[in-house]
Amino acid sequence: MKNDLVLNVDALEEANQPFEADLPREFLDGVLRADPPTEFHAAGAAHLSGRSTKMVRKVLVQATGRIPLQGNCKRCLKPVTLEEQVELIRTWVPNDQVRKGTGHHLKGEEIEATFDPQTVDEETYGGKQIDLSQAVREQILLSVPASPLCREDCKGLCPRCGKDLNDGDCGCDRKAIDPRWSALQGIQLDKKEK
Repeated sequence: MKNDLVLNVDALEEANQPFEADLPREFLDGVLRADPPTEFHAAGAAHLSGRSTKMVRKVLVQATGRIPLQGNCKRCLKPVTLEEQVELIRTWVPNDQVRKGTGHHLKGEEIEATFDPQTVDEETYGGKQIDLSQAVREQILLSVPASPLCREDCKGLCPRCGKDLNDGDCGCDRKAIDPRWSALQGIQLDKKEK
């Protein structure tokens, strides 16, 4: 099977060479369900399209795609389906062109704990191929919301009877104190005077 996320550096032309990559549902679920898993799974396959620009041996990759996601609302448990935009802009630099003091290191060298804002979007590659998989994984995880929510003002479920409060009130007394907290009801705190 051909891996659409691997670019052959020698085959790239100088500027804005288009490329396409299919992201199968299995790949997306592997990203979303990895440890620690997100609260989503893939609702289908995705497609990434972009351009690569070769600058001597550096390669600039710019790509976008929409990732279909599915999960259950964290408040009312209804299924939630959405699409999130993923954008990748990164430069790959050959291992032998890495500058000292940039935080990049070659195998066997000690990691330097420096931060250079000019190289923050740079990755290294060795040989004649660039594997975009890890960078795409990172961008997918950065674009996924923290938790599924059917809508911002979702009222959730009644903690007493379990009725969906978005469909109307259930009539339960939700102001009643949880018996586990009832021992704290009689505590009075003294106010300190200054």
